[in-house]
Amino acid sequence: MESLPTKDSALAYSGQRAIQVEEPDPQADLRVDAMGPALVGERFVVPVTIASKGHSVLSGELKINLVDTRGGGLASPREVDSCTLGSHHVELLGIGGPDEEKAVLSPDNIRKIQHSFGLISIPSLKDGELWSCKLEIKWHRPKPVMLFVSLSYSPQTDDVNAQKVHIHRSSQIEGKIPVVISHQIMLPFRCEPLLLSKVKCPPEAEKLPSLPLNETSLLIISAKNCTEVPLRILSTTIEGDDNAGSSCIACSAGNQVNTAGADLLAPDEEYKKAFSVIPMMNTSKVTMGYVFLKWMRDGGPLKQGGSDAFGVLTKHKLPDAAVEISPLVVSMEFPPHAVLGLPFPCSIEIQNQTKVLQELKYSLQDSHSFVTSGSHNDTVFVLPKSRHVLSHKLVPLASGLQQLPRFAVIAMRYSAVFQPSAIASTIFVFPAKPQFETESGENCPEPSAE
Repeated sequence: MESLPTKDSALAYSGQRAIQVEEPDPQADLRVDAMGPALVGERFVVPVTIASKGHSVLSGELKINLVDTRGGGLASPREVDSCTLGSHHVELLGIGGPDEEKAVLSPDNIRKIQHSFGLISIPSLKDGELWSCKLEIKWHRPKPVMLFVSLSYSPQTDDVNAQKVHIHRSSQIEGKIPVVISHQIMLPFRCEPLLLSKVKCPPEAEKLPSLPLNETSLLIISAKNCTEVPLRILSTTIEGDDNAGSSCIACSAGNQVNTAGADLLAPDEEYKKAFSVIPMMNTSKVTMGYVFLKWMRDGGPLKQGGSDAFGVLTKHKLPDAAVEISPLVVSMEFPPHAVLGLPFPCSIEIQNQTKVLQELKYSLQDSHSFVTSGSHNDTVFVLPKSRHVLSHKLVPLASGLQQLPRFAVIAMRYSAVFQPSAIASTIFVFPAKPQFETESGENCPEPSAE
């Protein structure tokens, strides 16, 4: 019995005659550093390093495949060509060379780069040399993807038909949504415009958030970090739809991009920003536009370079809103805080924006924390296109956060009741006159409420 030398000890011991064809041992190292997770919208960078350890690397080729982890084989170039760009949830954008100044390798070295497949040639490497590149992958939707990187090369030999050496590496990368954007519309603070849609509720199918015409409403934009990666919010802006025209104005201060002063958003933390929304056109429906949130990964090893150094833009569509002309607007004015025992003014302004006379019934409740002067129950008539002011003097009897006397205004024509919320009618009472410190360190007295 003859037994040829073989690496399989079981075959050699049994004495069976066999021929085992094997590839030569690779004398090179292939390393794929995929620091996940990847975030939707960013250009995710995966460094790939090839190191020669023992012999020279000749005629090397690098194959990159992106495969859905839920099943299916490696996508061939023919199958990829038949797909459209919109059907790809994950896209291989390009391959950057070892020189940081060159974003992409020269066209002679790139044989094929498609949405989920890439094939490039690598230069010859001598023993001990390194060569690296960077894969740029973009997620359009959250999706787990398996990244396969294969290196095939010929060892240093003069034989043209020498067998190639193959090295395979794989890494699973999870694609996640970076932030979830939501919004909330609030009516003007300490101002109650009468919206007829709240008096007569429309059908469920026609319900839209209502905004009073030419009144400043508050739009709260919230963004929650849904990943374990810390993010920096660079800017939050609202831009209108070009096709709809400028029917609504949304403005806010501090929208300039400032990386040094950007807001850090930790995992599961929520970021909020307020905008002032003013409908300018008397239309049944207004388009508020889109929210553009610019963010980037916070520093450390997870920070991606390249084009994402200036931030990634996430777009969120705001819903349409109904615009109504408010027949009556009731606003409440009083100082931001008071002092124990010192009287302060409190006024209630009623604005009639219609062309008819409005009859209003007014009532003011007593409070144990304040002494109130003025009429507590009365009927007033407000002329068309005019204002009526009800003035009172209040003396606080207790310190701390106190609830002002609750008032109610009843519009007889519309059978509607105006009553401010508890938050809007709350005031903080100091036990003594406060002293505020200026930036120079000098104390200045509290300005008078008169």
